[in-house]
Amino acid sequence: MRIGFDIDGVLADFNSSFIEDAVRVTGRDLFPPRPFDIPCWDYPQHSGYTEQETDLIWSRIVENPHWWLSLDPYEGTRDVLERLTLLDFKGHDIYFITSRPGKEAKHQTEMWLRHHGFQTRPTVLISSAKGLCAEALNLGRYVDDRDLNVVDVRNQRAWKTDVYLVDRPWNRTAMTNISGITRVTSPLEVIATV
Repeated sequence: MRIGFDIDGVLADFNSSFIEDAVRVTGRDLFPPRPFDIPCWDYPQHSGYTEQETDLIWSRIVENPHWWLSLDPYEGTRDVLERLTLLDFKGHDIYFITSRPGKEAKHQTEMWLRHHGFQTRPTVLISSAKGLCAEALNLGRYVDDRDLNVVDVRNQRAWKTDVYLVDRPWNRTAMTNISGITRVTSPLEVIATV
């Protein structure tokens, strides 16, 4: 089987680091007291940051050759990556598809995956076109935290890929039950039966 995994919001805690950088770069803390449930995808603007401030934060991320390496894994990520390693050893094709921009984003992502439990050389694709990637790779399963991405994969693959949305606070209001997409509490649920 060919399995595709998004990283940020699925395996890596992007938001905690982004929030810290937003406060540091802008000199303003407009977020609720931590920890808090992120209410939507564009939560910096929702919290009061301007588009220019958000662009400045992203420009700092893009310029930093170590930013993606510094992200914390979610609880259970090591278990997921170890299980994916076993599936890789058994002949399944594992792909990590992420839209991470910046200096050496692909290399940083590969190193991050190895550091957190994926024990073979990971195949990392940098792309925001998740549906096209799923089609080109002929994925049997795909996991993401962004509702637009899972809908894109479902639509592009015409029901040929089992599509999973990892339940996160920021994707709860965007969609409830869309036909052909399974909401899971953990990415481990997706691969436990493979």
